[in-house]
Amino acid sequence: MIEQPLLSVRHLTTEFHLSDKQVARALEDVSFDVLPGQTLGLVGESGCGKTTVLMSIMRLLPASGRITAGTVHFKGTDLFTLTEREMRSHRWKDMAIVFQGAMNALNPVVRVGDQIREAILLHNLMDRDAAEKRVSELLEMVGIQRQRRDQYPHQYSGGMRQRAMIAMALSCNPQMLIADEPTTALDVTIQAQILELMKHLQDELGMAIMMITHNLGVVAEMCSRVAVMYMGKVVETGEVSSIFHKPLHPYTIGLMRSIPHLGQRVKERLAPIPGSVPDPYSIPQGCAFAPRCPAKKLPGCKLEVPLMEVEPGHFVRCTLYQDQAASETAGS
Repeated sequence: MIEQPLLSVRHLTTEFHLSDKQVARALEDVSFDVLPGQTLGLVGESGCGKTTVLMSIMRLLPASGRITAGTVHFKGTDLFTLTEREMRSHRWKDMAIVFQGAMNALNPVVRVGDQIREAILLHNLMDRDAAEKRVSELLEMVGIQRQRRDQYPHQYSGGMRQRAMIAMALSCNPQMLIADEPTTALDVTIQAQILELMKHLQDELGMAIMMITHNLGVVAEMCSRVAVMYMGKVVETGEVSSIFHKPLHPYTIGLMRSIPHLGQRVKERLAPIPGSVPDPYSIPQGCAFAPRCPAKKLPGCKLEVPLMEVEPGHFVRCTLYQDQAASETAGS
């Protein structure tokens, strides 16, 4: 029996309109699934559209952002057909977010415990006394003593603020947690603690996680599947073991070559990807990675190429694999 996805994103396209003439396509034809209890990693350089995926799914785009195509289904419900009031009932209760930079996400003039309680009361999950008890339980769950409940965010360390954000995200027992760079700006010791906490809570609560990050080490430790993004498109997706051991897209190969391997003597310098992410207002025709690509340029590099299944469960968007994908399709 095929398990139905908890979250299903299909052909999502998002644009930002700064003026009538200035339009930046932040996402184009983004598709992926997240199964119940699964952890999907969304990776890529800064500016590749990872956070825009989150903001589009949750319908939290700024006024200049517009979703121009695609669908997002959560447990079979098309989120783009809901009213704003209906959508608010899904946020935090069904899908919760751990934002990047907890100090900016938490209200600096409201006690941490009160902020967590507010999310619980907003969804009418319990009365005020029960909500107070739930706040204490959540703080202890993430390793914060309950007597720190009445302190303000600035009285917490960076790691504690991140833990408080996780507690707030878990306050309504969501079925899915979307974590946007949850360990950025934390030292490696606190980062390891936060990741271990998230894995423990996932095992305990059975929730799915979408991990948005540029840290491939985090992906290797936390995720079962990964989607690699470049300039608003998913260029490769598959099981973590498959992507890490046999990357196919030249961009993914470049990312893997730039990872230091602890415990191994490095004979050569790490190979950075040359160039930089192009201007979103002047994306090259066809493959946006072509100007930086070390592979031999082909005529198909100037054309739009869909995601193709080259190996079972392993998809890539690159003209280098069109013949292989076609033969796999014909063989099946």
